[in-house]
Amino acid sequence: MEIEYSSTFKRDLKRLKRKHYPVHLITTCIEAIIDRDAVKLRIIKDHALSGKWSQYREFHPARINNASGKQFDQWIVIYCIDNDRIVLTLIATGNHDILKSI
Repeated sequence: MEIEYSSTFKRDLKRLKRKHYPVHLITTCIEAIIDRDAVKLRIIKDHALSGKWSQYREFHPARINNASGKQFDQWIVIYCIDNDRIVLTLIATGNHDILKSI
């Protein structure tokens, strides 16, 4: 599967790294998406969005590692999968407020 990163995602990721978010957890989550690992997808609360975001999905990367606790509980990653080309596009990352700002 090909993975694309939007410029917004790259910018958000740099910002979160500076704030010491456990961004390495995103890799494990992406692997779960690619492998369609139902158990891990349930743990990270992978789900479809609605309204103007209906073509996108989101997950909570900090939930893959219980050690992160509640500190990063509102941290999400927004993505979409283009099945025609099998491309996973990471759109944005941050808290739920990013759904309003993009």
